Amino acid sequence: MNTASRQRTALLAFCIVALALYAYGIASASLIPAHIEEIALPLDFMVGIPLIFYFLVIRPRKLSLLCIIPAIWAGYALSAFALGSPYAGILPYLLTGLIPVELAIAAAECRKLVMLFRSAKAESPDPMAWFRATMLYLVRKDTPASMTAAELSVWYYALLSWRKRLLALPGETCFSYHNAGGYMNAILGLALAFPVEIIAVHLLVSRWSVPAAIIITLLSVYAAMWLAGDARARILRPITVGSTAVRLECGIQMHATIRLADVDRIVFSESDISEFAKNDKLNYGTFYQANIWVVAKRPIEVHTMLGTKSVRAIGLSVDDPHAFAKAIEQAR
Repeated sequence: MNTASRQRTALLAFCIVALALYAYGIASASLIPAHIEEIALPLDFMVGIPLIFYFLVIRPRKLSLLCIIPAIWAGYALSAFALGSPYAGILPYLLTGLIPVELAIAAAECRKLVMLFRSAKAESPDPMAWFRATMLYLVRKDTPASMTAAELSVWYYALLSWRKRLLALPGETCFSYHNAGGYMNAILGLALAFPVEIIAVHLLVSRWSVPAAIIITLLSVYAAMWLAGDARARILRPITVGSTAVRLECGIQMHATIRLADVDRIVFSESDISEFAKNDKLNYGTFYQANIWVVAKRPIEVHTMLGTKSVRAIGLSVDDPHAFAKAIEQAR
């Protein structure tokens, strides 16, 4: 049995044990004296089940101890439901006693996160690498870590990057791509239309439902922030050609580093790489209209918002694709 199978078995075992304990507690409630039930049930749900969760799920999967705090509160909610009151028995006293434990866990984990963030920041100038390393510690899974890092990066680039410089290492030649395919013009057009549209839609929808109007407005503001963050990232994260590697970027959506020795060829049309299957290609051109494709000799890792993928060809929209291709040939 491999590690993944053992982890799935442990998670299934925890779910079965937790459900069995809860079912037993509910079924036997009428047979247990009230003064004993009001002590045993909270202890089982707020201490016993979280400990089982720790040994069967958190520890084998190397998850953050922060995961045990929701388990404690879930146990509190189940206890309150089973006993009929959040003030029954030792519930309030047990909750009060566990709060310092939760605060100690939160403080220790936050300290680890801060240290990990600082370490990642010292190792790389890339903000997305900082967030991804921190999120990987919390969730231990590539896809949710990448998605969360992308969301945090959106807010970083939208709000905190206005005095930052281009993300380029010494000796790298930078190539912009934010103007290719009319991307920045489209963003500027949306920026002009968004304020009027948001206000107009809010006033229109509020005639039927104020809560719905507030929700739509908040979603519209979030969409505007997302576009602003991605546009800012496209400016600050240029495509670069160094002495040993090519760094490919597309805002917060994609990052890949290819050694020059692994570059097979550069083509300017997707029709020139028709021999590759769909899952061997990633098209990050503006509106899916790539004007240059970088083809590797072997599969390369590409960090996307949905996790890491291995492909042979990456399509991009570069402001000056021919200069980019020439720089790669000269570097090789």
